[in-house]
Amino acid sequence: MLRFILGLAVRAISTLLIVLVIAFFITRLAYRNPAVMLAPRNANQQAIDAVAHALRLDEPWHVQLWQYLYRGPDIQGAAMGLAHWPPGLGYSFRKQTGVTELILDKVPVTFSLALGALVIWMVVSLVLGILAARRPGSLLDHALAAIAYVGLSVPTFLSGMLLSFFLFYQLSTVGIDWFPSSGYVPFFDNPFEWACHLALPWLTLAIAEIGIFQRVVRAAMLDVLGADYIRTARAKGLSEWRIQVGHALKAALNPIITLAGLELAVIMGGAIVTEQIFGLDGVGRLAINAALDGDFPVVIGTTIFTAAIFVACNFLVDAITRLRDPLAAAG
Repeated sequence: MLRFILGLAVRAISTLLIVLVIAFFITRLAYRNPAVMLAPRNANQQAIDAVAHALRLDEPWHVQLWQYLYRGPDIQGAAMGLAHWPPGLGYSFRKQTGVTELILDKVPVTFSLALGALVIWMVVSLVLGILAARRPGSLLDHALAAIAYVGLSVPTFLSGMLLSFFLFYQLSTVGIDWFPSSGYVPFFDNPFEWACHLALPWLTLAIAEIGIFQRVVRAAMLDVLGADYIRTARAKGLSEWRIQVGHALKAALNPIITLAGLELAVIMGGAIVTEQIFGLDGVGRLAINAALDGDFPVVIGTTIFTAAIFVACNFLVDAITRLRDPLAAAG
């Protein structure tokens, strides 16, 4: 097991280094002359050259990569790169502050959005998937499949606008203000308002995810329900609900856990459309604004952050599924 964990750690570090190099070169291709975007409006060539020199954008690519790794770069002289301790993600040209601080300031919003949506879609998907697996081919199974296809077919921006229209606008016209349409309230300031402000974004993300997950749960359950030990459990007279939840679901969890980890990583990387619709100032919105402003240290930083979330989720998923397999864990 220790060898397995060390292998995962080496793979994670290698992945992050590859992502860093790719992100660095892509931003250099996308922003051929970032000093033009960063210089004041109507600046002459001399002023643009001065900005490029101050930010070391006129140096060779390998020197810029080293400067990013060691300093970030930071025009104030403080080392803020990944190769320095404590490691950092660079320095924002626009915000004039560390990229790490900018991302950490947005993480509570994105984490709250991702975690709440995950709880909703997992609970609903498990219930619907088990119900569909109990009677495959039945009217209920076909109805749940139709619901899943509709949820998958409707774009996120459309489902978000529809939820906002019906649950915010229509209800607010009759004096029911249960679901605010935008904004974010920190959890420790007011947990109730935190949940109210995130209810519509949670539902927006959960609608699409439920369509995927309830079909995955159904397929995984049907694979397990045909096993010999399930027939043995039925022969012993165990209730069908206990067989499906206590035996079949437990054995079918690995693919569900794997997919949940991947989807959680996607949302933690920034649910850009949902954040834009509901005015949530999360990591996805930070990355989009930085890309439009030419603030490539923030673009690189948010890319590395997203990759780190993917790596961490995959690490946890692989470790959990390994521990759930007694033979693999023993090896």
